[in-house]
Amino acid sequence: MSVSKFNIAVIGLGWVATQRHISIILRHPRLNLYGVVDKRAERIQKMGAQYPWLRTSLSREGEMPWGEAVQAVLIATDPPNHYPLAKKMLLAGKHILMEKPFTMSVEEARELQETAARQGVSCCVVHNFQFARSTLKLQAMIREGRLGDLQNMEATQWSNPRRRLPAWYEQLPFGLFYDESPHLLYMLEALAGGDMRRVSSTVVRKAGQNTPISVSAGYQRGALPIHLRMNFTAALSEWHIAVQGTKGVGIVDLFRDILVTLPNDGAHRAHEILTSSVSAVGTHLWGFIQSGVRLVRGNLFYGADVVWEKFTRQMEGISAPEISAERGTRVAMLQHELMTHSQFFDLPTDEHSDAE
Repeated sequence: MSVSKFNIAVIGLGWVATQRHISIILRHPRLNLYGVVDKRAERIQKMGAQYPWLRTSLSREGEMPWGEAVQAVLIATDPPNHYPLAKKMLLAGKHILMEKPFTMSVEEARELQETAARQGVSCCVVHNFQFARSTLKLQAMIREGRLGDLQNMEATQWSNPRRRLPAWYEQLPFGLFYDESPHLLYMLEALAGGDMRRVSSTVVRKAGQNTPISVSAGYQRGALPIHLRMNFTAALSEWHIAVQGTKGVGIVDLFRDILVTLPNDGAHRAHEILTSSVSAVGTHLWGFIQSGVRLVRGNLFYGADVVWEKFTRQMEGISAPEISAERGTRVAMLQHELMTHSQFFDLPTDEHSDAE
């Protein structure tokens, strides 16, 4: 499809849509923010006041009376509505870009993939952190051999239940796990260079809580061991991915878009410890400054801007496999595999339960 600009409609006006995606759309030379849809009147009114030219629609079903002029739709609603809205838009001949998690089941994901193929339109998912500045630097280090031969890869997530969280997360399968795990799963496969195979996994949970206490899993990609560890009762919110090689280590801080690099510290003598300490502090501080400048300028997008660029090219027939419905389906499969094939440990509801 060859057009000078694609008219974009946004369905769902939560934080990620208004603070990230809409900013990117407004800055992109090939995209035109044409209209918005939400089920909350106050959100529609706020957007209409901020951008008077916008077409608006107050709807729970994604109704767009002006939709004939729209070529593509961003779906950024609560996840249970992803599948019905996406199917409706695909059948209407619209390209869609969908926030993660892609769907609530693997079957839904496959159906969207097949529907998009039949309709001849694009169906993509926002797998953005793989295009963040820090991740691209780490990928270049791996590709150029600057870390040496890869020995191990680890993704660690601590999630503080007190931080700003969507109101609907406990309605999801496995609660917050289902909302947040896609990022770590697609990141591990992107850095590993392909699909990984689960070796073992463990879930620790407490009765009455949908979100587990922790999820841990071991994978492999060829001879490369890969580990995933997620904790949902932490006092801090931190997401890190470490790639360990024979020459050094690269650690991506996803929340801050910072890459910390550490050299091999050899015999771990004093001067080698000093060298690694200086490298850790220096690379973190430099990354913090760079991300801080972007945050102040309003363009710290964690790779979402690259997702939109790839989505635009996808609509023109240039394949973007990293954000495709196939990848969305793959991540959904990995999620449900952990939810159904892990070893489960159930803790008592409180510390006195064993004595009762």
